[in-house]
Amino acid sequence: MKPRNLQRPAEGETKIVRDMTCYIGQGKCQSAQRHRVVEFENDRGEVVRVVTDLRKESAHVIAEIYKARWEIEVFFRWIKQHLNVPCLFGTTENAVYSQLFVALAVYVLLRRVYDEIHSNVPAFAQLTLWEFMQHWRIFSLPLEWQVQLSLLRNKSILGIIFIP
Repeated sequence: MKPRNLQRPAEGETKIVRDMTCYIGQGKCQSAQRHRVVEFENDRGEVVRVVTDLRKESAHVIAEIYKARWEIEVFFRWIKQHLNVPCLFGTTENAVYSQLFVALAVYVLLRRVYDEIHSNVPAFAQLTLWEFMQHWRIFSLPLEWQVQLSLLRNKSILGIIFIP
């Protein structure tokens, strides 16, 4: 069967390219019922195709739901990559918030230490933030970094608590 275009009035700022229903798959693997397909342009001008079973919402609402969900996915990917949180240990809302809060606090403190030291370290010994965090975890920072850390420890109250 051919796709059927849905005729609905345009609304919102999202540029809807196409709004239609169709069967998905071919032959024996074809879906039994029609699915809704909404195509829209993202912020970079790329066409994004979303397949859904939502029938009553407008194409604009579906595009906005997808954009919000994508932002959440990007946020959790950033957490996994930068905060070294490969999985969440708790299942309750309080446990998740606590783990994320601690991870963000540690990240902010390490970032502050890194930013304070980085400009004072010679160019040949400079590390990326990720390299710095990896060395920090095993306490094997290069000598130039250790010297700058000891200077920072002497002038910062945060350094007394968190700098080994």
